Amino acid sequence: MEGIIFYWFMWIAWVYTTFIMEKNHHRDKLSVLILLIIFSSKAAMTIDHYQLSFPFLLMLIYSYYLTVKQKNTNIILFYFSSTTITFAYAGIMLFSIYDPVWFVIDYRLIVSLIVSIIAIFLGKSNVQRYALFIMSTCHGELLYWMVMSKFHNGISIGNPAFLDIVVIGCFSIYIWSMFHQLIIFFEQNVQKLQRLQKTAKEKQG
Repeated sequence: MEGIIFYWFMWIAWVYTTFIMEKNHHRDKLSVLILLIIFSSKAAMTIDHYQLSFPFLLMLIYSYYLTVKQKNTNIILFYFSSTTITFAYAGIMLFSIYDPVWFVIDYRLIVSLIVSIIAIFLGKSNVQRYALFIMSTCHGELLYWMVMSKFHNGISIGNPAFLDIVVIGCFSIYIWSMFHQLIIFFEQNVQKLQRLQKTAKEKQG
């Protein structure tokens, strides 16, 4: 059922930010944002024949906030990276309709993993990766439904399937960042151990 993944991951994220995450001003903002997204999940606003969900709008605004807050960012490179991911998202979504045979597993998992992997490699920091991923998926969702509006009426942008894709992708980026930190931790300890062994040999010599 579409949307179940969204609720599970968002409640887990809220518990983490509220009780586990280091206490700071950013943590409080993030906890409030997560709650707003959860409680507004059924709300939407209509513009022309497009229906925009509130979580979609909140995520898009938050991605803009993360982008603006970043320092020493190459704006041109960031723009091209965002455009690349936007077209990747819209392209995969359209391809899933044109030739669904290739999607042997749930398309939400495929789309979220591919797009998050691209964001991981194009982003220079974890914050930038989240900003790139969330912003580009929102832009890609808009582009996808702009194309689909030629064939459908009553377009719903930011539907439960989209929310599932976003939370799976964000979780994938988080797992990768944890794995990357673990590798760095082991590398530092190995280097420290090598230095100690080298020092011990020099003293013995």
